[in-house]
Amino acid sequence: MRRLLLLLPLLLSGTPAPSAAPDLLRVAVLSDFNGAYGSLTYPPALNTSLSRIIDTWKPDLVLSAGDVIAGQKASLTDANVRGMWAAFEQEVRGPLAKAGIPFVFTLGNHDASLARDRREAATYWTRFSPAGTVVDAAQYPFRYSLTRTDRAGRTLFIAVLDASGPKVDAAQRSWLAAQLATPQARAAGVRLVVGHLPLAGVSEGKNKPGEVIADAAQLREVLEQGRVLAYISGHHAAYYPARLGHLNVLASGGIGGRDYVGFPGTARSVISVLDIDLQAGTARLSAVDADTGAAIDPHKLPARIGGLGGPLVRVEEFR
Repeated sequence: MRRLLLLLPLLLSGTPAPSAAPDLLRVAVLSDFNGAYGSLTYPPALNTSLSRIIDTWKPDLVLSAGDVIAGQKASLTDANVRGMWAAFEQEVRGPLAKAGIPFVFTLGNHDASLARDRREAATYWTRFSPAGTVVDAAQYPFRYSLTRTDRAGRTLFIAVLDASGPKVDAAQRSWLAAQLATPQARAAGVRLVVGHLPLAGVSEGKNKPGEVIADAAQLREVLEQGRVLAYISGHHAAYYPARLGHLNVLASGGIGGRDYVGFPGTARSVISVLDIDLQAGTARLSAVDADTGAAIDPHKLPARIGGLGGPLVRVEEFR
């Protein structure tokens, strides 16, 4: 069995173990690695990270919380945006597909916030089927749900929200509630929900209205009632596994990190990993520095972050 690597390595080693326990599903999380507006190239740490994933970690799944291209600028042309998706195909999705590693994603603000960007994102992504057994893909690639099954027949349910901006409206919350009530979600050992913007502020530069989900308490209620193990987000480019009320949340980090709210001088690029126990309904967390490959000591993360919509309280395991 290959694993679902959410790009989170084991806590006691410099990189994630090349083999996880056979009863765990490993997911690698790879988010927020776009360059400057219109860029057709990626930071060097992305190539290093992909090499680790493909050659060493060999996950069953890579999960992305968005911002994989550098759009969201009105002066870019259609050709510019298509060129960025072509670069993403060559540098990221294509190599993962060649290695047999599925890629599940949500769209970020740099991928799909402008009307032109959304059109081009749809044109690119509808060339490829969702990377799992589809539950609902009527609005793919903007929102969709699917399952992945391990070799023991246990399933992971993933719902992907259209959270490229701060508005996750009542219609989308109703859709999510319906997805979490499906037989596939109820039968799953673990349920994850992915969206680009977080529910609460994590990084200093993004700790303001418009950079977190508006009316997040209403969405959090849906997530809690649907027995979601964790909400996974990007955008703030600061790795932080936490509890928000009764909900686990994972700020997935990114290439080119930002300082935590209230903690200057803490920015670093981070890639994270989840080892999921589908039988127990839990997940172990780990992370590495994307530039050096060194393990991130969770005890050196802030114990608590008091950002907008918080507070967030650090955890080392989701249960």
